[in-house]
Amino acid sequence: MEYTVICKSCNNRVSIGDLKADKSGSGWICLDCYKGQHPQVYKQQKPLRLRPEPVVQPKPQKVKYYCTDCGYKFYKDINVGQKYKSKCPYCNLYTIRPEKDADTILRETIGESSLRFTRTDIIDDDD
Repeated sequence: MEYTVICKSCNNRVSIGDLKADKSGSGWICLDCYKGQHPQVYKQQKPLRLRPEPVVQPKPQKVKYYCTDCGYKFYKDINVGQKYKSKCPYCNLYTIRPEKDADTILRETIGESSLRFTRTDIIDDDD
């Protein structure tokens, strides 16, 4: 058996489960009247809009450069695959080259075809 009570505001019969205390706290009102007294609590919720994912740019790589004319050395942030095509910040000439470390120079030197040996090139000293 469900009990019903009369709403203090609109005088309609309402089940006990749908009652709320009114603003003054002196009586019980139905859920519809409560929504009218407290619009900020029951305001319509806007659908959540998903933000588009930001496009991730690759981080620029720090490359060390030197000027072949004046010897000035500096670092420049360059994206992968790009080359520095500007002037030397010290002498203002277009004589900029990337500085290579010893490992890079060795790999490039060994990678040249003129320095590769084949089996026929090896001389047997056991004779």
